[in-house]
Amino acid sequence: MRRLILFLLIISSFVYFIVSRSDYREGVIVLSHYLFGNGSGLILESDYLPQSPVIRKRLKTMKIGAKQRVSFKQQQDWRLSYAINGFELTKTSSGFSIHQYIAFDTTGTVYTDVKSIFGKVRVYDNWVHQFGGKPFNLNYRYP
Repeated sequence: MRRLILFLLIISSFVYFIVSRSDYREGVIVLSHYLFGNGSGLILESDYLPQSPVIRKRLKTMKIGAKQRVSFKQQQDWRLSYAINGFELTKTSSGFSIHQYIAFDTTGTVYTDVKSIFGKVRVYDNWVHQFGGKPFNLNYRYP
């Protein structure tokens, strides 16, 4: 019964986030692929990533062909933090690419603060494993 209630809360949250908050778009895509995918890779589509202040700032310091691991504090870019953090950024001659292996933590020590109508809500990664989920490789390329 507890799992059913939690599952319904997740589904209703997805609907709420998608309909009312564009801040969660990429995060919902990543979480949905983790929970309902088969472990195959995800090519993320996003108009936001090229505008991300974290990505733009890092790209300014990189040379073409350079790769860097990018980690940041949530308050630097809330929207990006809901989808990826600790990713590999590669600067190309015409833009950039991103790669991250997505595997939610199982220890109960890693969390994400989620902005909601009730304020910030702390969500621990390990709750995802109540529903299974499969790790996968995420890729993004701009343009």
